[in-house]
Amino acid sequence: MRTRRIRSLALPALAAGIVLFSFGCAQTPSTEKSATPVTTSAAKSDTTPTVDKAREAGKMVVAIEKEPKRLTEILEARGMTGESFQDLLYKIAQDPELTKAYEAARTGSS
Repeated sequence: MRTRRIRSLALPALAAGIVLFSFGCAQTPSTEKSATPVTTSAAKSDTTPTVDKAREAGKMVVAIEKEPKRLTEILEARGMTGESFQDLLYKIAQDPELTKAYEAARTGSS
């Protein structure tokens, strides 16, 4: 039972990681402006995820899965980078309560 749960969490996180990695490796045109840096207060809030942050991450994954070409736009709208989002997913996966909130948001259940 525990292995099934780990797999159910690992596969979406791995898929999101692959998408983030592929977009991170893509070269951006030189005319494109770089993303604004994340402020210190936003970085501190990412270090200890909350249930609300886990729900938001679940919704972000759904949005990224629907429109992978908008990955950068989706992350920037929430003041995140690919690396910070991936770190958040790992932290959520380590906490059962946050994992429940993330999965509920991802699947659309209450």
